[in-house]
Amino acid sequence: MFIQQRKPKDFDCGLNLDLMIEAVPRIQDKETRIDYAKRIVGLIKQSHINWVSPNGESKRAWDYYFELADYNPADYGIYSPFENGAQDDAR
Repeated sequence: MFIQQRKPKDFDCGLNLDLMIEAVPRIQDKETRIDYAKRIVGLIKQSHINWVSPNGESKRAWDYYFELADYNPADYGIYSPFENGAQDDAR
């Protein structure tokens, strides 16, 4: 009768972040999927502001996204900018 609820993996970010992370593999367009992953990392940065450097970059937020995902984001074309030398533009 009731919808089964679960606790979020990260209480600061909440269950909606978990749902966003779970949705990434279902996004068909690669560029849309990458943009969506950047929004996820941006939410992590907002929830864990102490992880963000003064220039707005956060290796720890990207690592945390990869940790929270039950899949390998690299399998879907999502890579940490700290692994490939790109700019961290997740906001």
